[in-house]
Amino acid sequence: MSRPTDQRMRIGTCAVDSGQIMIVDPCYLDEYKADDFEPGTGTINEFSYSGACNTTLSQLGAGQLGSMTAVVASSGYGDGAYPVYATYDEDGVITKLEIEFVYVDEEDED
Repeated sequence: MSRPTDQRMRIGTCAVDSGQIMIVDPCYLDEYKADDFEPGTGTINEFSYSGACNTTLSQLGAGQLGSMTAVVASSGYGDGAYPVYATYDEDGVITKLEIEFVYVDEEDED
């Protein structure tokens, strides 16, 4: 299948099971600290589960983790499956990636 040009296209669905989502290059996953979250402990922006939770519970509900390692955001609606779209330029290069935090009925999935 050739890449689409100059359009937005649904490319998949992301499942959320903690009310938050993180975008990270997989090469950094060995640096991720998979700790347990205890409310009131840990730091905002640390590249860990506690850091992700504290960041999404902050006033912005989103932020950077680590030193430009990842970004995390609250899904707003909690757990679920959310559609992901890519926007392509006229050369077929992805210029934007979007996750729509809206309820998706699995029966309506493509």
